[in-house]
Amino acid sequence: MAQIWKRLRGIWRKRCPRCLDGPIYEHGSKMNARCPVCDLMFERELGYFLGAMYVSYALAAMFLGTFMLVVYSLFPELDLGYTVLIAGALFLPFVPAVTRYARVIWIYFDQWAWPERKQ
Repeated sequence: MAQIWKRLRGIWRKRCPRCLDGPIYEHGSKMNARCPVCDLMFERELGYFLGAMYVSYALAAMFLGTFMLVVYSLFPELDLGYTVLIAGALFLPFVPAVTRYARVIWIYFDQWAWPERKQ
């Protein structure tokens, strides 16, 4: 159980899935090519982050669903079209974070499913 919390903390802090110490992102949305601590290559091949799009889609759906529920709870008489537009507008500031975390989650999943051995 402690290992799961370490992994979740590593995801939250956007750290390397192998050593849980090296940052995945250099700054903003600029990724490190390799972990500065254990030298794990983050992007294994061209098009590697295509899988992160599925993660991003799931995260966006959760955010938008939550926002729509909140807007509908606050304004039940509001038209559904407006509710969707308001939820979309509320989601816009979260798009960069969702993109970054989708990549981090994808790297963690990929290292869990097909671990790259330290050479």
